[in-house]
Amino acid sequence: MRIFRVVLVLAVAVAPSAASAQRAQAQVTPAFEPENFAAAVDPRADGWDTEALSEQAEAQLKSVAAWLADVAADGPDALASGDVASVVDQAFESSGFVPGELTARYRGTAFAVDSGSVSGAATTYRGAQGFRRALGALAERLAGDRSPRADFKLYSVDAGSAGFTILAHFEASVAGPAGSRQLNAVWSTIWRLPADGDGGPLMLRVEVADYEETSTPRGPLFVDVTEAAVGHNPSYQDQLLQSPDAWLNRIPKAVGYNKTGWQGVSVADVNGDGLDDIFLPEQGGLPNRLYVQNREGTFDDRSAEAAIDYLERALAGLFVDLDNDGDQDLVLSSRPAVLVLENDGGGQFARVRHIAGNIPDSNSLSAADYDGDGDLDLYICGYRRAYDERGVASPVPYHDANNGGRNVLLRNDGGFRFVDATVEAGLDVNNRRFSLAASWEDFDGDGDADLYVANDYGRNNLYRNDGGRFVDVAGEAGVEDISSGMSVSWADYNRDGRMDVYVGNMFSAAGNRITYQRKFERDRQRAGPLAEVQRMARGNSLFAGTSGGAFRDRSVDANVTMGRWSWSSVFADINNDGWEDLVVANGNLTQTLPDDL
Repeated sequence: MRIFRVVLVLAVAVAPSAASAQRAQAQVTPAFEPENFAAAVDPRADGWDTEALSEQAEAQLKSVAAWLADVAADGPDALASGDVASVVDQAFESSGFVPGELTARYRGTAFAVDSGSVSGAATTYRGAQGFRRALGALAERLAGDRSPRADFKLYSVDAGSAGFTILAHFEASVAGPAGSRQLNAVWSTIWRLPADGDGGPLMLRVEVADYEETSTPRGPLFVDVTEAAVGHNPSYQDQLLQSPDAWLNRIPKAVGYNKTGWQGVSVADVNGDGLDDIFLPEQGGLPNRLYVQNREGTFDDRSAEAAIDYLERALAGLFVDLDNDGDQDLVLSSRPAVLVLENDGGGQFARVRHIAGNIPDSNSLSAADYDGDGDLDLYICGYRRAYDERGVASPVPYHDANNGGRNVLLRNDGGFRFVDATVEAGLDVNNRRFSLAASWEDFDGDGDADLYVANDYGRNNLYRNDGGRFVDVAGEAGVEDISSGMSVSWADYNRDGRMDVYVGNMFSAAGNRITYQRKFERDRQRAGPLAEVQRMARGNSLFAGTSGGAFRDRSVDANVTMGRWSWSSVFADINNDGWEDLVVANGNLTQTLPDDL
């Protein structure tokens, strides 16, 4: 779910055919004069007092996070009494920020997990001094040879007459050569508003629940070796290390550069030497990069030699053997077409097919032999519809949109010939939902490949394959997952013999705060059923397969909803214990906020 407080001023040359639509839009879009910009972004200007309280509490908790890092690095004297008085009430009380006892939840050679709860314990920390002692005990868990990082993410606010309550995710971590530790918990904080209205709210009480520590006793699990592996290539310094701002000031927008990198990474052995190579699709105006691995673990830039260094914007790359000759061909989603490039077996590519059509934003590519004829077919997610005189479609309604681009199933008829079989195969049902990812799996165990599609604005699709003809069964199977779907991964995570599916969405702290307020219920008008709108903000979803082809939502029980802005997710056994773990790639542009949670 996306909830932004943004004001845009646009100067647009309007084509005559679009002028009437522009005038109609202007009748329902409020205009803000430049002098009213500050009021437009003030939540109190339109009655959102709870959001104003949240902003004030966030500023106070950021101070607490900064103090925690200072005390962990420099000891208790780093925290001045005067600073504490500006955040903590004299009547402050808490049972502490760290459980008295921790229970071992997991022990392995790579890392350990312990958990506990402070909520409900006796109150032993009172006043400013009590706060300092509680913070000091928490800081001891973050002691190390480097300064720790800490932050809060506020996801619930409940206002009363004299104060308010905030629920916040707390996360802190410290890393060093001797090991690392990460702390996660939920803080329930009660705040008192100053009687004279002067200054920020004061923290009156803290209760800590769902406390968890993850530690790696022998250093970090993963070490960044990017520079050692590819740093000798000029393209590493000249292209990969440059910030988006560097290109935004140099590449015209018409070329296809976008500050948000959706492309991801593709990995395959392109030259048949048994080593995996790396392909980076790039923004318009920048050449795609192919880094071929050497025996010693370094990678050489072979982009030009392989003839895949196109300058057109590339949205995705998929390596797959389309002609059954034993090597990995490349499907490249570009704008405005999809390219198919044949691999000669040695990592040289030649374009053999230019698949045009109504797929201008094909953000995801996947392949499977859906019809069982022995060759792999292609499924292409088309996010937006083609540009036309109506402009670019916006999702309507945003929690259940079906007015986006059309996804396409391309049947492989051999010889690099592809036929649009979308309608014939039954996949043109619920097929314009702003799709961002698709993944094939035989979830019902009948021997053919079924298809799950994650959609950005609402319901997802689960197309069951019945002998080459598909039926959307997401609703009856319990996996529609109304949210902002961005990734899909299949695995038997609980080892019961049935496939399970994990969907990467968006956890929206603002959405969780706002959609549970009475004011939202009054003001939402045509936003849709309240539970569906609230569901958009919950986060990622884990569905466990059951007998009969249905699924159970285990997201909350398994504690896997908080993936933040989850662009990609994958099951992987990262500690080699035989159980599938989850790795979630998340985030967005933070600019000057490197510690943004």
